[in-house]
Amino acid sequence: MGNDIVAYRMTIGLFYHKISLGCLRKTFVSFSVYELLAVLFTNISRLKLCIFNLYRSSAYMISLYILLLWLLLICGDIEPNPGPERTPEISEKTLSIFHGNIRSLRNKLNYIVDIIEDYDVVFLTETHLDSNITDSDLYISGFEIPVRKDRNSHGGGIIMYYKSYVRITRRHDLENCQLESMWFELKTKLRSILININYRSERQSSVYFWQYFDQMLKNALDENNNIICLGDLNKNFMSDLPSNIRDIFFISGLVNIIDKATHFDTRTGSTSLLDPILVTDSIPVLDKDTIPFDRGISDHDGTYVTINCGFSKRRTYNRSIWDYKKGDYDLMKQKVVETNWEYLISDASDVHVAATNFTNSFLNIASECIPTREVTIRCDDKVWYDSNLRRETRKRDRLRNIFIRSNSTSAEKKFKQQRNKVNNLKKQAKKYFLPVLMKI
Repeated sequence: MGNDIVAYRMTIGLFYHKISLGCLRKTFVSFSVYELLAVLFTNISRLKLCIFNLYRSSAYMISLYILLLWLLLICGDIEPNPGPERTPEISEKTLSIFHGNIRSLRNKLNYIVDIIEDYDVVFLTETHLDSNITDSDLYISGFEIPVRKDRNSHGGGIIMYYKSYVRITRRHDLENCQLESMWFELKTKLRSILININYRSERQSSVYFWQYFDQMLKNALDENNNIICLGDLNKNFMSDLPSNIRDIFFISGLVNIIDKATHFDTRTGSTSLLDPILVTDSIPVLDKDTIPFDRGISDHDGTYVTINCGFSKRRTYNRSIWDYKKGDYDLMKQKVVETNWEYLISDASDVHVAATNFTNSFLNIASECIPTREVTIRCDDKVWYDSNLRRETRKRDRLRNIFIRSNSTSAEKKFKQQRNKVNNLKKQAKKYFLPVLMKI
C-alpha cells in the first residue's frame, strides 16, 4: 500500500514545504526527480550544520523535519493509515475454499486476483512453475506467502494461498510422493479439518492414482473424519464412475457437492465435471458453486465451498483521524510561534529525548487546533475500491445469505446475477483507476 500512496502523491505533486513562521501546509508543486534529489542534498548539508550547532536553530530543525518527511515518502513502505495495535477477536464465521485449474499461473496473476480476493483459502492447479519463479513473483496482496508444489514450467504444479487469519499448516506426513497432491490441516474454533488438493494429469495411470489416493484417505481418516478433497482429478463425475472409485468414496464417506460442468473442450464442444469438491458428511456446507473463467485463461471453471467455521475474520476497525478541513490554523500558527522550540531541543540530553520533546509538543498543539473524527478502516480494501462497489458487494452478501437460508431457485438466481455484477464492477474499477489517476 505504501507504493500506491507514493505513486499517488508523485502523480498529483502533493508534498509539503516550509512557509513563514515554521508552519507546514499543503501545496501543489511541480518538480522533477532530479530537482527533488537536489533539494534532498541541500537539506543534508543543512543537517550537518544543524548537528554541529547542537540543534540550536529552529529553522534547521524544521529543515531536518522536512528532509525526514521526504525520505519517508520516497522509501516506498509507508502505510498512510496504519491504525492502532489490536488483538484479533475470535468469533464464529464462515470459511470459503476455492479451487481453479489456471493452466499456467505466471502470466495470469492480474486476472486471478480479482476472482479469489473474497475467498479465505485458494488452491490453483496446473501452475506450470519452477524454481526460477520466486514466491515474491507470485505474491498477491491480502494473502500470505503461498505454499507451492512445483513440477516444471511445462505442466502440473499446485499452489495454495491463504489469508492471515486462517490457521492452516501443511501435513507432509499424509502426502504420497507418487502423487501431485498436498494435505493441509485447518484449525478453527469449532473443529479441525484436513484439506486435500490433487492434480492428476491425463497421462497418469488411473489405476495407480486411485490406489494411492485410497491409501492417503485411510491414513487421514485414522486421524480425523472432517475431510475436504478437491482439485482436478481428470475423471468425469457427471458420468458413471468405475466401481473401484465409487467404493473408495462410499467407504470413506466422501460425497461430491459440485453438480455442474467444470471443463469445456473448445475443440469438440463437450463438457465434463473434472473438478469435484468431495466432503465428508461431518463438514457443515453452507454454499457451493462454480465460478466462470474466461476461456482464454483456462478451459476449466473454478469451484468453491463455504462452510460454517469459527475463526478470526475481522477486517475493519475504527480509529481517530485529524479532521484537517475544520482546523483553526491561525491559532495553530500563534501557538507554534509562542513555543520555545530551541529550548525543547537544546535542553535535551540526547537526540532521542529531543525528538520526543519536539513530537509531543507539536502533537499537543495540533490536538488543540485540529479536531478529530472516527472513521472505519477497511484493511483489505484496494485503492480502487469505491463506495458504489462496496454497496453492491454488501447487496451480494445479503442475497447470498438469503439463498443459503431459503435454498430456493429464485434466490440462487438473484445471488448469482449480483455476484457476476460485482465481479464485473471490480474489473472495471481496477482497469480505469490508474488512467484516471494519471490525469489528475
